[in-house]
Amino acid sequence: MGWFLFIHLRNPYNELNSINFEGMENSVLKEKLHQVVDSADPKLLEILFSVVSEFKESNYELTSGQQAELKRRLDLFDAGMMKFGTWDEMISRIESE
Repeated sequence: MGWFLFIHLRNPYNELNSINFEGMENSVLKEKLHQVVDSADPKLLEILFSVVSEFKESNYELTSGQQAELKRRLDLFDAGMMKFGTWDEMISRIESE
């Protein structure tokens, strides 16, 4: 998503600049992306295609250490032992330690 936002912020016909993507339904996001692609110039289309191709071809295999950490965290989550908070709460907690 970061690459798309970077590319689109430089786009002169930028409609997505004022949209808050957090919590947006996938169907709404897809519709907005289709609108951008439908009106995009060839250079932007090439860039978008390149980003999508790179994303699909990326290798996301986890190391054994990463797999163990993921399992540990999922076990905690499944047991109801994970504590969640807002970004500000986490920063406050870290600063107070």
